[in-house]
This record gives sequence, structure tokens and C-alpha cells, in this order.
Amino acid sequence: MARCCNLFKGIIALFTSGLIFNPMVLGGIVLGGIILAKVEEKQLFSFYKDYHFYLFALFLSFLYNVFFKRVYNDGGNGLDWKNMAANILGGAFLFVFSSLMMISFVWMISF
Repeated sequence: MARCCNLFKGIIALFTSGLIFNPMVLGGIVLGGIILAKVEEKQLFSFYKDYHFYLFALFLSFLYNVFFKRVYNDGGNGLDWKNMAANILGGAFLFVFSSLMMISFVWMISF
């Protein structure tokens, strides 16, 4: 019973913190759902072993950060590429991690 309550507390925390509304997290959740619907379990592990998936996540994160989440230098003279690179890597991590967590969550509640 305690696990169930902790599960719901965690889900509520995702909504109250606003993390679930991050576009990279939402994209990962959607992709995780698509993967579960379209890919068999045997192929699932090979999907995450392929480096093209991680390049795709980096590319999506790059596009999102360049077009929608720009970080400027102090004074607004140009883009702060150091901080943007950190945001790009962090966004790619969120994308991959949220897709894995979506798959894990569905597997957990399906038993």
C-alpha cells in the first residue's frame, strides 16, 4: 500500500514542479508510448543500443534550444554557446530518460 501512495506522490510532484510540461520530457513520453505500441519487446533493447537514437535526441534538443530557448550573453550581445551546449545535452538526456521511464511505468502498471 505504501508503494502505491509513493507512486501517486511522485506523479503529482511531476505536475506540480512543471517538469512534465518541458517539451523534451513530453516528447520523450510520447516517443516512449509510440515505441511501446509499435516495437516488440525483443527489438526494444536494440532500439536503445543504436547510436542514431541518441543523435536524434541531440538534434531535437539542439533545434529546441536554438529556436525556442536561446540563452544570451550578459548585455544581450550574442548567444551564450557554453550555457546553450549544457542545455542541449540536458535536454537530450531528459528526452531519452523520459522515454525510458514511460516504458518502465507502463510495464510496471501492466503486471
